[in-house]
Amino acid sequence: MTAPESSRANHAASRRKRSFLFLQGPLSRFFEELGRALIARGHHVHRVNLHLGEQLFWRLPASNFRGRFDEWRSYIAGILDTHRITDIILVGDRRPYHVIAAEEARARGIAVLCTDFGYLRPGWITLEYDGMSTYSRFPRDPEAIRALAARLPEPDLQPRFNSRFGLVAALDVGFTVPQVLGRPLYPHYRWHGIFHPFAEYAGWLAALARRRARARATQAAKARLEQDRGSYFLFPLQLATDFQIRAHSPFADVRDAVRDTIASFAASGSDRKLVFVVHPLDNGLINWGRQVRRLTRGTRAEAQISVLEDGIPPGLLRNAAGIVTINSTVGITALYHDIPVKVLGNAVFDVPGLTHQGRLDRFWHEAAPPDPELRRLFLRALAGTTQLRGGFHERDAKAHGIAEIVQRLEQGLYPLPALSDEELAQRPVRPAARTIVVIGAAGGIGLAVARDYAAPGVRLCLVTGTHGALAAAAGDCLRRGAQVDTVVLDLDDDEAVAEHLEAIDRHTPIDQVVACTGDAALLAALTAPGGLADRMRRRERGGIALVSALAGRAEWSSRPDHSASQGGLLAYAGSLPRRRDDPITVSIARAGRLAGRLAAGGADARLVAINPDRAAEYIRRGIERGARVIAFPGPLFVGLRALRWLQEWPPRAIRESAADSVAEDGPIPAPGDTSQGD
Repeated sequence: MTAPESSRANHAASRRKRSFLFLQGPLSRFFEELGRALIARGHHVHRVNLHLGEQLFWRLPASNFRGRFDEWRSYIAGILDTHRITDIILVGDRRPYHVIAAEEARARGIAVLCTDFGYLRPGWITLEYDGMSTYSRFPRDPEAIRALAARLPEPDLQPRFNSRFGLVAALDVGFTVPQVLGRPLYPHYRWHGIFHPFAEYAGWLAALARRRARARATQAAKARLEQDRGSYFLFPLQLATDFQIRAHSPFADVRDAVRDTIASFAASGSDRKLVFVVHPLDNGLINWGRQVRRLTRGTRAEAQISVLEDGIPPGLLRNAAGIVTINSTVGITALYHDIPVKVLGNAVFDVPGLTHQGRLDRFWHEAAPPDPELRRLFLRALAGTTQLRGGFHERDAKAHGIAEIVQRLEQGLYPLPALSDEELAQRPVRPAARTIVVIGAAGGIGLAVARDYAAPGVRLCLVTGTHGALAAAAGDCLRRGAQVDTVVLDLDDDEAVAEHLEAIDRHTPIDQVVACTGDAALLAALTAPGGLADRMRRRERGGIALVSALAGRAEWSSRPDHSASQGGLLAYAGSLPRRRDDPITVSIARAGRLAGRLAAGGADARLVAINPDRAAEYIRRGIERGARVIAFPGPLFVGLRALRWLQEWPPRAIRESAADSVAEDGPIPAPGDTSQGD
């Protein structure tokens, strides 16, 4: 393609009308103002509100999702199809609603665009495809970074925008209080935070009073440290609610990282100090001073370890011997100032040549500053591909950020190659503590069970009878943070499947098998003397669950093989000996009796049908409580569904009658736009 042709193609692409779906965003009107800017450019914009705070901060076309979380997948799939969405824009790619929306978007080839505070702070915004940190497309290989930087201009890294604490706090309250008080309007909303918002506010007020009372002593302690250059290491404490901890680190809690770091430092024999610095926005619900004193009491380094409040001033950072961080962006600031950095989690800046790649135990004596040339090229590449100037709160910062985002959306983000499953597998979030095998995981309830179990710290073995959709299933589970292995076997050969699972168990002990095959013969093979169940019993942990092929699909219960299938499974499970002190569980998941009877009697299938996500939740909860039989849907579910069905019956009957009466006169006119409805 010649240069003029390429220019025309780029111009045409930039003017192509797109359909943007906004999900949860910043605690401000930033998304609404971005939506207005896109509408002014001729694009379609829609939003799904999940709680009242979002609804009040968005006055453009929107839908309000008030359903249960397990109904979200089918709901968002309908929104994507109805509005012909081309791009999803969201903040916080690891939030539960966003994970599912991204899975449905990927299945349709829809771009997922993630934005958040910039990796370069303050005054920057991150905008990239797919996800951040672990899931970022930004390369970790030094040579790839050098090649990328060679094609990009040198950035201006001088701070230009900042946010006033008072404005940020006011917007947070204005957004969050309606979220809590508006719960009756959105009764099933699943909050992604750890603490109740009002508990956090109470903690912040108490912490603010405590910091003010100690402000003079804190400043004096920081000043003394600054005077003794190179005599201390800093550990910036991240917020307990930060998804960077839960989704991108080997720690379930910041306290785990603090404990491990103190143990490593105390054993190192270093004569320097270790100072934990509390985040300026910490909610105060964890007393870090007390935590650190408890962990250091009686160690050889007790007098060397301390805690300071209210963040890290520039002078304190520049004079440190090194920074230990889970994955805070303070690490990038430290690199900018030639400070050695050790990263304990997953971060875009954890690159050989920039950060310490050895064990933490060695860092205390081998801390080395970053390669200055690689650091310069890294900052150039990062700024040129994933960063843009602006902010979410102040007027000028928002205006600048929105203009740049619109430009990048229309012209296309920098074309970083998408991560393959193999590349993503090389970025494990945390070591696997559990091994789960899901048989029949390529679709339906099996896929839903696999997704439900997929999380950091879990190794999943997905077993299917054909390659088919296995790659997509594995990709979804990888992007939920699990380590994933895939196996293709003949699922009709129960003994071969059982032998293969025993081989897996010898290499990596299996904690749970969930077989979505409905085959009593497989259960017999797994529980035979000397089989997998006996191996679990000797380890005193484990479980086997068999999911009937008809579980969750009670509308099929009129099939001739239904009674035999259900009866055979229950009879075999009932014949298994079960001791009170048996350390393993054997469970059967099947269709509920009432649901099956209604379906067999010809009742409307909608009375008894259950979506795979809800079925997977029933199965997991039943396994966790050690239930021998997990039957769903239950009588309460069927009763509530019947009430809804009765409420909807008159208008549905009218529509069906109208459709029959005009069958020969042409199609019924399409309904009007429902974009403002629920």
